Amino acid sequence: MKYFLVGMPASGKSSLAKMISKEINIQFIDLDKEIEAIEKKSINELFNLKGEGYFRKIETEVLYSIIKSNNSFILATGGGTPCFNNNMKIINDNGVSIFLDVKISELENRLKNKKDRPLLNRYQDKGQILKKMYDERKLFYQESNHTISEIKDQKKEILLIIRQLKS
Repeated sequence: MKYFLVGMPASGKSSLAKMISKEINIQFIDLDKEIEAIEKKSINELFNLKGEGYFRKIETEVLYSIIKSNNSFILATGGGTPCFNNNMKIINDNGVSIFLDVKISELENRLKNKKDRPLLNRYQDKGQILKKMYDERKLFYQESNHTISEIKDQKKEILLIIRQLKS
């Protein structure tokens, strides 16, 4: 089975996917890390040197390649992945998507001192830009097969969804 965690930057996609992969013995893939390995540049560098358009094109190509070459995994998407190039449809056509819906105030708190977020780095008021970003992206995120809104039990909820799908 193929599982995709989607949501805003800092919603916990990568850390939760990594924990869950160990718990259910399934391959963990971080889409941003895969892109960085292929491009031999950080996501920040790609945005700065080649622009968002180039990044989104590569992101879709790498996503499609992962889907086609792996049978079973849990993948942490980038925050914007579902919103471009029909990626949400590609994700839903090939696996189970789980939207981690985290409050803006919590995202802002998690991102307070982070410097590796290219779309957020240029703004002082991260809360305002996160709200704008969420409003633009939520329609895509809401196409997910499942939504988890409760922050304290995210891991437990994801495991419950996976176990229900397996039975």
